[in-house]
Amino acid sequence: MKISIRWAMVLGCLGLIWGMQILITSSTYISSQRMLVGHARDVMQNIADLTMTQSQNHLQVAQRAAHLTKRLLASEVVGSGNQQDTVLEQYFLDQLSLYAHFAGIYIGMPNGNFYYVSRNDAHSPKGYRTKVIDHPNGVKRTRLIWRNHEGSIIETSEAPADTYDPRQRPWYQKALADRAIIWTDPYIHFTSQKPGITVAGPIFRGNGQLQSIVGVDIEIDELSTFISKLRIGKHGRAFMLNNNGDVVAFPDISKIKQEDGTPDHSFRMVKIDELDDELSRKAFHAIKWQRTENGLLKLNSSQFAKFSHNGKVYNTMFTQFTDSHWPWMIGVYIPENDYLGALKENRLFNYWITLILSVITTLVGLQLSRSITHPLMGLEEEALAIKQHDLTTSFKTRSIFKEIDETSAAFSQMKASLQTSEEKYRRIFENIQDIYFECSIEGDILEVSPSVEKLIHLGRKEIIGTRLMGFLKDFNDYELFLSKLFADGSVSDHEVTLVNKNGKIGYGSVTATLKCNDAGDGEKIIGSLRIITLRKKADLKLRRYQDQLEDLVEERTADLQKSNGQLRNEIEVRREKEEALRRSEEKYRSIIENTSNGYYEVDLDNRLTFFNDSLAQILGYPAEELNGIDYSILLDADSLRRMAEKPSSMYQSGENGNLSRLTIIRKDGGLRTVDVSTACILDKNGKRIGSRGVVLDISERLNAEKEKKKLEERLHQIQRLEGIGTLAGGVAHDFNNLLMGIQGNISLMMLKVDPSGYNYKKLKSIESCVISGTKLTQQLLGFARGGKYMAKALDFNQIIMDTARMFGRTRKELQIEEKIENDLWTVIADKNQIEQVLLNIYINAWQAMQGGGTVLINAKNMVLEAAFSQPLDIKPGRYLCISISDTGTGIDPAIQARIFEPFFTTKGMGRGTGLGLASAYGIIKNHDGAIDFVSQPGKGTTFYIYLPASDDDVTHESAQTTTISKGSETVLLIDDEEVILQVGEPMLESLGYNVMTASDGKMAVEIFRQLSHEIDLVILDVIMPGMGGGEVLDMLKAISPQSRVLLSSGYSISEQVEEILSRGCIGFIQKPFSLEELSTRLRCIFDS
Repeated sequence: MKISIRWAMVLGCLGLIWGMQILITSSTYISSQRMLVGHARDVMQNIADLTMTQSQNHLQVAQRAAHLTKRLLASEVVGSGNQQDTVLEQYFLDQLSLYAHFAGIYIGMPNGNFYYVSRNDAHSPKGYRTKVIDHPNGVKRTRLIWRNHEGSIIETSEAPADTYDPRQRPWYQKALADRAIIWTDPYIHFTSQKPGITVAGPIFRGNGQLQSIVGVDIEIDELSTFISKLRIGKHGRAFMLNNNGDVVAFPDISKIKQEDGTPDHSFRMVKIDELDDELSRKAFHAIKWQRTENGLLKLNSSQFAKFSHNGKVYNTMFTQFTDSHWPWMIGVYIPENDYLGALKENRLFNYWITLILSVITTLVGLQLSRSITHPLMGLEEEALAIKQHDLTTSFKTRSIFKEIDETSAAFSQMKASLQTSEEKYRRIFENIQDIYFECSIEGDILEVSPSVEKLIHLGRKEIIGTRLMGFLKDFNDYELFLSKLFADGSVSDHEVTLVNKNGKIGYGSVTATLKCNDAGDGEKIIGSLRIITLRKKADLKLRRYQDQLEDLVEERTADLQKSNGQLRNEIEVRREKEEALRRSEEKYRSIIENTSNGYYEVDLDNRLTFFNDSLAQILGYPAEELNGIDYSILLDADSLRRMAEKPSSMYQSGENGNLSRLTIIRKDGGLRTVDVSTACILDKNGKRIGSRGVVLDISERLNAEKEKKKLEERLHQIQRLEGIGTLAGGVAHDFNNLLMGIQGNISLMMLKVDPSGYNYKKLKSIESCVISGTKLTQQLLGFARGGKYMAKALDFNQIIMDTARMFGRTRKELQIEEKIENDLWTVIADKNQIEQVLLNIYINAWQAMQGGGTVLINAKNMVLEAAFSQPLDIKPGRYLCISISDTGTGIDPAIQARIFEPFFTTKGMGRGTGLGLASAYGIIKNHDGAIDFVSQPGKGTTFYIYLPASDDDVTHESAQTTTISKGSETVLLIDDEEVILQVGEPMLESLGYNVMTASDGKMAVEIFRQLSHEIDLVILDVIMPGMGGGEVLDMLKAISPQSRVLLSSGYSISEQVEEILSRGCIGFIQKPFSLEELSTRLRCIFDS
């Protein structure tokens, strides 16, 4: 269905104006409503988050205080013993003075004892009261101490009628049941009448028994004060409640408590349904609450709802605390008019303004539509006249719009153009030379131009209505014409044979187009016919002449083609020879230009006449400087002499390709070693006109061979040191076992000797010798890479400075200079062993500078590549590099390969043991590092130490005491050395322990299988014949997985010991050990 443009414009104008009015008004209303509601939701969520953060900060202080008190009590920094009551009370008073919202701190114990410090104004403003419950001789005693705000005692008394028992209190029972820090439900403090909450946590001993429970009472009235100060719109409000429905905080704090009906008139927290605030109660009931199996309130996420009160709409939101310790919810409500009232008034005003503008716009639009549609109707009438071939009638159409006037003018021009065109094509139709025709699909002629009368000699009217095929000699020509026309839609220059009414034959060329209707079916044929009879006859005659001429040319050119074939063959042979020569020249030129070897040619005056780029690179000269240069300046004297003799001897002997090793001088003065193969250049008469040669640079190969030999020698040295190290480790282990026997007996004898007596001093002297022997074995074990005693992250800035200053104070004749980077990387290492390495190298430097000198200590961070680290037998990566240089006599090259061997020394008798550098080598290798040196006799020596860096933070040491502590546990001592058992058993017994011994692993396992329930600790030797320490450990763990095993060995901590320790051992003790060391280690194990 079609409609007029008038109604389309009117309806479109009205629809556009009023449709946009409705769309904009409704979308503005909805979007503004959503935006403001979303804003209100965000405001309430922000208020909830702010309140939650404030509450958690308020309560977490108490939780941290309780946790700190637990740790202090567990570690016995403070306690509840008789001698520590004052310390504990002072600690509690400090906490109360520090945190104003703490109401009291207390400790309850399993025996009923109780220690409680709280705020109390009964005897002094801002004073304190301490309540102590204990049971001397099994009788309960309650003491009370009142203090003023400065902590001074005002009054003390006893309360014999007190019935308080901490074990019956909910905080005690819940903390004990949960075995973790707990929070009670909020309540009203009896003394201050303020809302509060209690946090409590248990303290357990190492054996799992309860030691005590510590608690903190907190006043939470500040939460109500905080939310009362929040500005939530004009009339909004926030409050908090717990999952029991108790109101925890409210802007009016007086409304959250009420009497519980007991005789003592105590108060409790008010329920939300009891709260004297109807809006808060409605806000609570507007939410769809979830409840647990116990009936407790629960929210999985923040809930938003609406409710009405006194004809006003309110929005409310409730949010659950994120920390599960406090199952509280925060509620916020805001009247909708707080943020929508002004919007509604403004919205009504905008509606009226928009309506008035829409009416005005509609009237203007209708008038504009009329001014457009009226002239368009005039154009429509003119178009209908043109369609009916009325080109003479004129229509006047006026409009205020430029486009419509221009369109009307275009219609007038179009009619004039149509008239002109019609007249033009009529003249063409009447005067055209070719025959224009139109015919039906069946071949009936519908129209034909007047030119047909001249060409076919028939009248135009006679031809119209006749059949087209009547003018064709062969009907097949018409069928072929139609098939092409229907296939392609048009035909161009289709030749046909014509016949006129007299039977005379002629020729024509047809060009035609098939005209189709709207359905695509052929409707008629429109075309033109050109008579080509004369041209056709001329073409036939010309073709006959052409055939004759081609026969004559073919006879004349046969002989010429034969001669040309022979000439082409000769040219092809010559071209192939020239191409082969060119490829040969390119091949050898490419070889010379691309080879890495140098190539040159010189004349009889030793001038370079030709060379490749590789020779220029070997010599270090630019190519333009080498051209024509006298090659004698490129050779050293010996090489020049040998090269001068070469050409004449080659020419006389007729031999080429002799190889010579020469030394060349580069442009930068550097020397390179090359192999040169030379040959003579002869002219066609055999006379020498110069020389040519190939140069191979072998400098890198010779350097690599030298480096390989150096590495082989170093590997041989490392293997020899490893063998010596294994022997040294075995000697140190056996020596430590002997020292253990001596140390143990001395420790036992010193227990029974008067410390002021003569014998005690002698024993101390023997013990000093044992300590010196122990240090000697530690050096042997260090060389043997016997392990690290106590590895941890070290600050090398401090270690290097401390050792350097300590050594410098004892060697005033030396000048020690330090060049140490700031922030050196940490290294996991044994501090004592590293200090031993540095001091050993300092001592060697001092002994090499008897008359004084300078020691330069350099330390920096380095990242070693594989090419640098591989010769040092370490992995690539981050390393701390320490270099120690002296200006001494240096080391004789003849002995440099032996300086790391144990007991090797060049010093006189009594000046050294030969273990200093050997132990340094072993210690550094055992730390996965490397040690190297460079020395020149008469100039000095530099030692380089490379230690792998770590990302760990520096471990700081703590002071240790050496007092002897005794015990009563049972210890199984396992060792294959009889002397160890002989001294170990009485040492343990002197410390109060019950001792069992076993001399091999099999006996130890059998004893443990029968008495594992009585044995508290096993001291296990690592190295034993038969069943070793690791195998014994596995069998002990299989019998009792909870068994405690302390490893002991004459070796230090090695990879083998670390592997056994990782399988469940509790620690390691190095032999020989003193009675004090043994006592400290055992008590540390038993008391942990």
